[in-house]
Amino acid sequence: MGCGDVVRKRVAAAIQAVDGCELLAACRRDAESLKTFCEDFSVPRGYPSADQLLADEEIDAVYIATPVHLHLPQTLAALAAGKHVLVEKPMALNPAECELMINAAKEVDRTLGVAYYRPFYPALERLGELIQSGQLGEMLAVQIACSAPIVLEDDGALPWRVKSKEGGGGPLMDVGSHRIDVLLRLFGDVIDIRGICSRKSPDAVENVANFALRFEDGTQASVICLFDAMQDPDSLTVFGTQGIVDATPLNSGRLVIRTSDGDQVEHHPPHANFNVPLIADFAAAIQEGRHPQVSGEDGLRVNEVIEQIYRDAR
Repeated sequence: MGCGDVVRKRVAAAIQAVDGCELLAACRRDAESLKTFCEDFSVPRGYPSADQLLADEEIDAVYIATPVHLHLPQTLAALAAGKHVLVEKPMALNPAECELMINAAKEVDRTLGVAYYRPFYPALERLGELIQSGQLGEMLAVQIACSAPIVLEDDGALPWRVKSKEGGGGPLMDVGSHRIDVLLRLFGDVIDIRGICSRKSPDAVENVANFALRFEDGTQASVICLFDAMQDPDSLTVFGTQGIVDATPLNSGRLVIRTSDGDQVEHHPPHANFNVPLIADFAAAIQEGRHPQVSGEDGLRVNEVIEQIYRDAR
């Protein structure tokens, strides 16, 4: 449901690449765009409305890749139709919506996942091992910087990501949510949150978000999220009393491990299509009757942190 940028770049091909999965249908309101998408990806069925897609009894699961404000109603409709749901990030506009989605999935006994794909990065698995093993000593801090471009629509209009009613916020919601998910997995629960957001005008979403998190073990994280920087720094650096790990750019899988013994460089590249491991795990979770690695509860935790950052920034 939704055939925009992320679906064209990775998700459609990812679904088609996973054994046991078939991209059976797509939904988009614009008839011409829908026709083009179905032709480009050899999708046999195209539906101009969500109701028509959800009425297709041969569809087992739905990937929702629409603007954030549609995630709640479309997820609830898909679950009510008996479909499993993998929803794009951030999961919803706020934690209350996330909880409604989680409860609805439980009521109908269907699988609910959120499309955070970085948990499947081998480099982050390796980083977790270094942290947990104590090789870096006592953890002190993490620094992250990330940015996303603002690409105008074909007609010159602003994209939904910069419209607060549709996206829920700016770069904090868009790219910051990915990094919050990573931090929660590496360091656990957050006990203190601080945030600063800057806007070009009072009625615009933030274009710069700075936030700091303190975790239960005392580790601090400082993160800057941007819209429309010259390039995406995609940086992540971890500091410990006995070592530093630079995972920049994070999407490359390259780790520079600095200790008293010198620098060691390791390479743990992600899958060529970031979404393939995510889709594979979600499909396996359905077949095995388990929670996916990125569950609705994980999506809720990220939204809870985002809400507190915005609250502090206000």
